[in-house]
Amino acid sequence: MNLLDVIGNTPTIEVDGVYLKLEYTNPSGSHKDRTALFMLREAQRKGLKKGDYVIEYTSGNTGISVTWISRVLGYRPIILVPESVTKEKVTLIKLLGGEIRFVSEDMDGDEYAREIAKEVGGVYLAQKKNLANFKAHYQTTAPELYSQAQDLECFVMGVGTGGTFYGIGKYLKEKKENVKNIMLIPKGSLLQEKIFGVKEEDDELLEGFSYHSLDELILRCLEENIEDKIYVVSSEEAIEGMRLLLNIGIPGGPTAGANYFYARKIREETGCRVATIIPDLIFRYPKIMEKL
Repeated sequence: MNLLDVIGNTPTIEVDGVYLKLEYTNPSGSHKDRTALFMLREAQRKGLKKGDYVIEYTSGNTGISVTWISRVLGYRPIILVPESVTKEKVTLIKLLGGEIRFVSEDMDGDEYAREIAKEVGGVYLAQKKNLANFKAHYQTTAPELYSQAQDLECFVMGVGTGGTFYGIGKYLKEKKENVKNIMLIPKGSLLQEKIFGVKEEDDELLEGFSYHSLDELILRCLEENIEDKIYVVSSEEAIEGMRLLLNIGIPGGPTAGANYFYARKIREETGCRVATIIPDLIFRYPKIMEKL
């Protein structure tokens, strides 16, 4: 067994009829280890060689995973992050050997990443449209969850790139005809405006959610009717979900809080057995820790 062999096979626990898949137990601390590994393996099949540059644009967790796995496999990672990303994530990426480039609000991060890839002769992974992102969760996370919680009736999760929701949701639809997939999107996001025609005000605390665009993998979910319902989640609800998780001994991050808040809500309102994932832990979000 090598270091990358310990990615996946994460545990699932049940709390009051809610299944929680603990994805923070992946080696670098989030479900994005799966995504990064699949994207890099796909890039290898297309000719990526040791010593080559790997570029990714991310709000943090994917950048950490891409950096770690790239270094293990012998690549040189360049990670583009928004200026608002937590300094803890930036520090960790640097410690793991990644080069950081900051993207300001008036810049197109996707275009900037393509420019850098061309400049250094590297590969831009482009997680928002990379089908390997979807395949990672369709082929690994989803079968694990299904084997651990075969009586689940509903799956709920917030979307970032959409890869995890798309992968798990599609797999569950194929396995269980009556399963309901609930997509969470953040209040105050461009995604809310595009889907519902309204953009409400809210604190942008839900780092890791899709705030800025209706990206390809999310669009595929909608086109294939993977989601049965979409809820808009506020930062206040996410923080309350984090408090509830702390009460059961899980210091989950903001996406985990949002997931758990709505998983409990759906369980209480419908009585169905609900599953969600806990993507990462609160320690990467010190500013949010202060609000709890």
